[in-house]
Amino acid sequence: MSRRVEIDLQRMAPAHLLQTQRWLQDKKLRGQIDCLSPPTEEENKQYWEKCWGNPTREDYVIIDNSGQHIGNCGLCSIDKKRKKCEIWIYLGTGQGKGLGSSAMAKLIKKAFGDMGLERVYLRILASNTTAARFYEKLGFVYEGRWRGDTISGQDRIDSLWYSMLRNEWMLNKGSDKN
Repeated sequence: MSRRVEIDLQRMAPAHLLQTQRWLQDKKLRGQIDCLSPPTEEENKQYWEKCWGNPTREDYVIIDNSGQHIGNCGLCSIDKKRKKCEIWIYLGTGQGKGLGSSAMAKLIKKAFGDMGLERVYLRILASNTTAARFYEKLGFVYEGRWRGDTISGQDRIDSLWYSMLRNEWMLNKGSDKN
């Protein structure tokens, strides 16, 4: 695996909402993460407050080594009985510098190591080939395509599903130098 840069994950809080809402105004970023329309400040606040009240979620902000909030990530649909969850991430800034890989490594370690889960999965837009390469490089395995799963503009588009199992992470972890 590639060398990871240092980042910190902190629980998402009201102080992070304005920056998050600004990123979601960016049509390019929104189109990569399946956000259909830019939320207002109040809609964004209501959305995250609902998320924070959900016991099957853990939402984080990604802080770079200069202390800047550069993205968000988390675990959702945490199912402790079935030992699985969905993982998500987006960077508002700093793409291509290893920051996303570092954040994902911390989240995956939390899911498999700290929480004892057996499966982590995610969904991306089929049009987001950059994300597909990113997740495959991290060791996620392509599972399939959900046809017409979401909307981009006026068009129905497919989603791609990926997963990683705990035993796969354990194998990868041994080759990781960090």
